[in-house]
Amino acid sequence: MEPNKVPEKLKITINKKVLVLILGMTFGFQGFITIMPSSGEIDAFITFVSIINPLVASIASFLIARGYGNSMVFGKAYLILGIALFMMFLGEASWYYLLGILEEEPFPSIADVFFFAFYPLAIAHVIVNLKFFGSKLNTKTKLWLLALPVSIILIYTTLTLVKHSDLNFDFFYGLLFVIFSAALLSLSLLGALAFRGGTLSIAWSLLMFGIMLTTIGDVWYFYLQTFDAYVEGHPVELLWYSSYWVITYGLYKHKKTI
Repeated sequence: MEPNKVPEKLKITINKKVLVLILGMTFGFQGFITIMPSSGEIDAFITFVSIINPLVASIASFLIARGYGNSMVFGKAYLILGIALFMMFLGEASWYYLLGILEEEPFPSIADVFFFAFYPLAIAHVIVNLKFFGSKLNTKTKLWLLALPVSIILIYTTLTLVKHSDLNFDFFYGLLFVIFSAALLSLSLLGALAFRGGTLSIAWSLLMFGIMLTTIGDVWYFYLQTFDAYVEGHPVELLWYSSYWVITYGLYKHKKTI
């Protein structure tokens, strides 16, 4: 059976009210974390929200994969993305188990194995789509495709060197995550261009924006870890919360096209 083609005409649009709601929920939740005094109930609620976010996005991706059945492109691609997001869920669950139950330092830890697994899997998701739908790259596209991750890596390195001339283990450990996160962002932008003007343009744009938020959050987080400056409730968490919600909305929009 021939795989489904991307329709030429754009048929769905972004509901700006949903994006405003996501923004409001993100700042509202972060404000709640900041204002409320720490307690067993509050900490449990924060843990639940942090763990459930990637799980919901993962389930949404699995549902899309099931909708495409045995499709060689989308069925496979969204199964991979679902697994990638499930790795994030396992990472969050492991992180909070180590921190809250075992009272151990979760960085570095087994949780990072799951977090890191997200990147090659998500990159594979994008590549599967691009191999089928992507067009040939011109020189200009190739240049920005390379320049974007290089710029992100240089920014991370420069900001670290400004405050810490002696690069430590945390820097190089974080650099590995930053490299893969930046590469994922660059490929996702290429995917958004590949689907531009088609039915999937909206879904891909939302996914790309969600991944961009994740990338910025990761770079910021590992920069903070280099100086032991990360604490629970830090504003960097705004980016992670909103990224999962935007990705889930993008997956919902994709589901509407099936």
